[in-house]
Amino acid sequence: MQQVSIYNVEFPIHLSAKKIALRLSVTVICLTLAGIISGYFWLLEFPFPATQWFYELFSLDGELNIPAWYSSFSLLFCSGLLKLISAIKTKDRYFVYWKTLYLIFFYLSLDEAFSFHEILIVPSIRQSLNLNPLFFQTWVIPGAILVGVFAFKYLKFLLHLPSKTRYLFLIAAVVYVTGGLGMEMVGGVLRVDFGRRTLITLIGIFVEEFLEMVGIVIFIYALLAYLSSLKESIQLKIYISEK
Repeated sequence: MQQVSIYNVEFPIHLSAKKIALRLSVTVICLTLAGIISGYFWLLEFPFPATQWFYELFSLDGELNIPAWYSSFSLLFCSGLLKLISAIKTKDRYFVYWKTLYLIFFYLSLDEAFSFHEILIVPSIRQSLNLNPLFFQTWVIPGAILVGVFAFKYLKFLLHLPSKTRYLFLIAAVVYVTGGLGMEMVGGVLRVDFGRRTLITLIGIFVEEFLEMVGIVIFIYALLAYLSSLKESIQLKIYISEK
């Protein structure tokens, strides 16, 4: 019988919460600036061919482009960190809360990439119910309900966290929801009152996407800082098999 050799290979990876947050913040600023430039080209109705290519690549309101993929991967990173915390907290009374958060952020990552929530945008419902322009994007109605239910269910979980983590989680949630839900509602009003291809509507989109990305950066920092308080180092084992 062939003996299988076991090798202990060290491949240390140092994750600094502050450095990662700083680098992500720089990335967010660069993507926002690129989005502003692409929006300027859009307002001018693409003065030369390359501008349309740039717009499609960096539009903050676009899908399957660089800002969308960045947001998707950053949410996926949050999901991975939450999965790691849930693995450490298996015997904790709030284990289910951590696991649920991991699944929520996994879904948000997929939604950011493929815009599943747009299925809930039904113009016929908006027209038949004569909804306020705040609900121009009809998905914000079930979205607001889900946010309310989530806040109610997670109140005790939030209160049990260390004060620093609790405040960072709260700030991240407020910033992210203000961008993703609040500014989406404001954007509906701007679109109805001023039209889609206008500067003020475009500014609303910039603010919305910027707040979402900043909220994610704050949450990533909070998760890394919380992880560092639980474990100074974490060992990962990788098993490779031919079958």
